[in-house]
Amino acid sequence: MEIIRVRDKIFQTFLKPSVALGNFDGVHLGHREILRRTVETAHSKGRDAVVYTFDPHPRLVLNQSPDIPQITTADEKAAILESLGIDVLVLAEFTKEFAKQTPDSFIQDTLVEELAIKNLFVGENYRFGSGRAGTPDHLRKMGQVFGFAANIVPSVRVAGEIVSSTLIRKLIQAGKIGPANEMLGRHFSVQGKVIHGHSRGKGLGYPTANIKPDRKLRPPDGVYAVFCKLRDRVYPSVMNIGMNPTFHDRKTSFEVHVLDFSDELYGSTIQIYFVERLRPELTFESIDELKSQIAKDVEKARLILIHNEERMPF
Repeated sequence: MEIIRVRDKIFQTFLKPSVALGNFDGVHLGHREILRRTVETAHSKGRDAVVYTFDPHPRLVLNQSPDIPQITTADEKAAILESLGIDVLVLAEFTKEFAKQTPDSFIQDTLVEELAIKNLFVGENYRFGSGRAGTPDHLRKMGQVFGFAANIVPSVRVAGEIVSSTLIRKLIQAGKIGPANEMLGRHFSVQGKVIHGHSRGKGLGYPTANIKPDRKLRPPDGVYAVFCKLRDRVYPSVMNIGMNPTFHDRKTSFEVHVLDFSDELYGSTIQIYFVERLRPELTFESIDELKSQIAKDVEKARLILIHNEERMPF
């Protein structure tokens, strides 16, 4: 997949591509339906499937949301888009000047003149242009004027709820990993490098790898059943996020215990796939009480992960 970063104008020539517009944070089931139709339409005609999105997020530039924790990092998003068959990812720099464009200016200058689109795909709630005045219906009408087809993709529902990045973000922040994964169509994941920690886990009989995660959305403090991908293999694991109140730590740590694994992991990069939150973080009166709870966490995680093996990543 080719990635094009745009500051002012796209100088690459396109031949009647199919283009999907949106932010696509999380690349959830609703996004996947938009992308599936984009790829199918483009490739059936031997043309490029293009995703046009903004970087940074418009709400950050317009100060509507000073801190939006992203479900996917830029690299994760690009990798998922490529796996879904997208040929070109256009990352357009979003500025306050760009935000002043009218919907008609964006359609004519960017979609028609720069991208030379043939087919356009957006979700039914997509908004664009100054004041978010542009609507899917307006895209359809302007498509008739400029000779492109605007395809409005209905929202996808899971358990009666419309799938959206906002809802998925809320679910993850509430520790409701299962419902979030259902809407994502995959496991929510965090990647990080193994760094030196306090080395307490080994003394407790459960050695852990201390992770420095990428900057992105994170679940609440607690203990989780997870799959851990390292060195091209996936292992059942247990992860703790929190400040280890039993030991009075002052910084949040991400620690993963890989079940039935004893190799050295320091310096390795690990991908953690969240399956279920087992419990919140607790304070224990003694080390023996903590060890007893860890043993229960491990056994509970084993059972959960065994029943999720058919959905194990990779």
